[in-house]
Amino acid sequence: MTNEEIGKILEKMKFQIATIGQAIDFDRHPLESLIISMNWGKEELDLAHDVFEKWDAKLEAGEEINSYAFEADFSKSLGLNYQGIKPVVLSFYKNGQWTNVCEAYVDSFDGRASIEYREIMNRPR
Repeated sequence: MTNEEIGKILEKMKFQIATIGQAIDFDRHPLESLIISMNWGKEELDLAHDVFEKWDAKLEAGEEINSYAFEADFSKSLGLNYQGIKPVVLSFYKNGQWTNVCEAYVDSFDGRASIEYREIMNRPR
């Protein structure tokens, strides 16, 4: 098998996996959907957990989330910008993981968070 043939097979598999990712029900499988849509492996997922864990420790220590610093950590660790962080926060929140961090991040916008975060903004308090 030539390198060109291997490349074609890999491209086909990437397309097939992306198509499967679009079929995953985000409401029932938010992290799985995130992993496929972001083209993440275990390393990227672990890095996301690391960022959440860092901010969870800060919250436990009585600190508040600064949205810019939170976003900078995701940018540094995973190369995500503000728009790229949205599906991460929403997926973890929907999956019931790091919910206190997700809520504190959204709350840091003082009611001016993006509409995508409405589920978190409108949570019972």
